[in-house]
Amino acid sequence: MRWIFYSLFVINLVYLGLQLAKSLTEPARVVSIQLPEMEGGAPLALLSEQAQSRRVVRKAVSSGSLCPVIGPWENQDAARAGVVQLQAAGVSAKVRALAIEKDRLSWVYLPPFESRDRALVVLQELQDRGVDSFIVKDGEDANAISLGYFSSAESAEGLRVKMRNAGYPAFVRETSKTVTEYWAYLLDPNAIDKPEVKVFLEANQSLKLDRVSCN
Repeated sequence: MRWIFYSLFVINLVYLGLQLAKSLTEPARVVSIQLPEMEGGAPLALLSEQAQSRRVVRKAVSSGSLCPVIGPWENQDAARAGVVQLQAAGVSAKVRALAIEKDRLSWVYLPPFESRDRALVVLQELQDRGVDSFIVKDGEDANAISLGYFSSAESAEGLRVKMRNAGYPAFVRETSKTVTEYWAYLLDPNAIDKPEVKVFLEANQSLKLDRVSCN
């Protein structure tokens, strides 16, 4: 009986070896899985396709139409008078007010102190050191100490580092002044090619022709 057991064991080993060799030689099969669409939802898309779609949208937005404008005037009455002149020359236009940020500067300052008395003490210390400074009297920065305004960000940063090294927690903030300018929007985009526009600009040297978003 023992030889029968060993014979069956050897046959099983041979069969297992044949099956293993067959599985290694057969080409791998690719299984295709059909994903169901979500009801009412959008079809699935690759992340790379989604990124490309976003780039196309951004490009379309950034390349929006531009309208020709003439200006700026400092007040609305002067702008309206300019529009009247343009219309008399056959150029249709209308006045629009634009809020423009000007005089962008880097402000170096010490943040507001808990009281004006404490700010006065620190101010005296700074002035004794020869630091040009003053206390902000009102607004959200009341009791702060101004150390100066700089058109160069590098100069402002240099002063900030210098004050910190001296033991004063100075900061830098970008500031600007918002002013209202008035511009004449030309209703016909092709009007810039008219000789009347050139004559108007030559007669008003302080104005310029520009293009801005039509929106």
